[in-house]
Amino acid sequence: MKTLYPWISLSVIVSTMLVALVAVEVHAADPAEAKTIGRTIREQPELSQFLEVLEKSEIISDLSENTRSRFTVFAPVNGAFEKLPEGAVTTLLDPRNDDRLEEVLRFHVLGRSEPAFALEKYALLRMLTGQFVSIDYPAGKIGEASFTGKAISCSNGVIYLIDTVLTPSTDDLFQRLQKDGRFSIFTRAITASRQGKLFQNMHGLYTTFAPTDEAFEKLPPELVESLFKPENDERLEDIIKHHIVQGIVAAGKVPGYRSLGVADVVPRSAFGQQINFKATADGPTIDGAAVIEADLPCANGIVHVIDSVIPPVEKSLLDLLREEERFTTLVSLLEATGLDLPVASSSEFTIFAPINEAWEKSPYAELINDPTGLNREALFGILARHVITGKHVSENSIAYEKLRTIHGAPIYLTRDGEDRRISEVAINETDTEAFNGLINAIEAVIDDPMELPEGDISTVDAIEFVQETLEQAAPLYGDGQYELCWRYYTRRGYEFLSKYSAFIDDQQRQRFAGAIEDDQPVFQFAAEAWSSRNAYRDVLRILEQREDRIQDSYLMQVPDRARFGR
Repeated sequence: MKTLYPWISLSVIVSTMLVALVAVEVHAADPAEAKTIGRTIREQPELSQFLEVLEKSEIISDLSENTRSRFTVFAPVNGAFEKLPEGAVTTLLDPRNDDRLEEVLRFHVLGRSEPAFALEKYALLRMLTGQFVSIDYPAGKIGEASFTGKAISCSNGVIYLIDTVLTPSTDDLFQRLQKDGRFSIFTRAITASRQGKLFQNMHGLYTTFAPTDEAFEKLPPELVESLFKPENDERLEDIIKHHIVQGIVAAGKVPGYRSLGVADVVPRSAFGQQINFKATADGPTIDGAAVIEADLPCANGIVHVIDSVIPPVEKSLLDLLREEERFTTLVSLLEATGLDLPVASSSEFTIFAPINEAWEKSPYAELINDPTGLNREALFGILARHVITGKHVSENSIAYEKLRTIHGAPIYLTRDGEDRRISEVAINETDTEAFNGLINAIEAVIDDPMELPEGDISTVDAIEFVQETLEQAAPLYGDGQYELCWRYYTRRGYEFLSKYSAFIDDQQRQRFAGAIEDDQPVFQFAAEAWSSRNAYRDVLRILEQREDRIQDSYLMQVPDRARFGR
């Protein structure tokens, strides 16, 4: 039978094809979405059990469809679920346990994408639950799990296969210490001092420096026992408070956090005194106590295990100087000039203390033989160069810092690797703490620098400094020494801000400071150095424009002056 309107049939066919094509185009998977973490997990037979659990959670949609965010997923293989107690998965999938299911799964997800060479640098990771898990990637461990197979790259992150299901800890600091078994005296002291709530607070994050039972056994037994007597309640409370710090200060690196030993990281205990970290040849120390195990995670923070009790300091700067034979000359000079009075007071100072041998050199030897009259005035001026108002850490200082002596003169603290200097004098021992300050032992007397008065520094000086920095850094970058180049830019950047920041406005100063700040990168030093270099170039242009304006203004005032080059 013939169709009366063949053109209608053709039209319908064409329209139908177009609709089908449009429908296919509309519903086709985005190539990026096709390779998301969630979709990739569906393609991995060894993750079928993990997928079954994931599909009961809310996070699956982000892992499958969110290509704007990045994630790292530590995915337990099927064998990991077989290790669990019988019925554990069924219990977890019970609708009544949805919150626990979500917590367990989010504990396997990091809210950023981390390549393997970055994981090698980290000691802890903070997962989407807000809890920490320990990681030792070179040893192939994360928490109680081991890595299996290779990392799988996805469009919104990366998947690492692990052989054990990770379980988020619900133990707070106090419970973690109790269950460990090494801290029975410390936990008894926490309870006796009525500070348990501080260690059990789940509304914040804390770092505990936990002395073992052996650490307490180093103390005289009668002293330890006396601490638990009612009349010593305040003393015990002070000691316990000095072993806990608000916030996370890890010994290793943790993405998103700054670690102990990094420039300008100086934690203060709940007692109110600072905690002094040093990286020695024999290992890290905290207030002189050796860290024998670090970065143990729990629900509200981390624990560092230490081998000694670290009571708050009760002695003054002058008390500590008097106890040291190497500072007898310095003490006698402080007394002769009257500086012993402020050094013994409650005001805070940092003292750069020359050892006895430093004073035996000319011209100081002649002065100290008769510290009276005019000699006394000269000695006061010399000593004043060694006393800084306030506490200024030398061990973990920024790379270059301008300090002020008690009579207002600038003095420069520098840090280059393990070398620390104050106005070019080597610091032999850093940050011995008194209740009113810090002592740094130095090997020589600090000379009066007689530098150019700060008011006489010009824009040209700033320009020359930036030009020299760019010139010196260029071959480092060209040779592929990216980390060294970045650290050079950082050190010189702090020096620039100390000396020349008055020549740029606040916004430019903040932008430059952000570019050169030591933000503890673990990789991509080439990018860090390049960003720093560009910050210097921007500042150079600003300084050159400023100098041009000054020159133009001067030439307008002297119109007959030859304008060479303009």
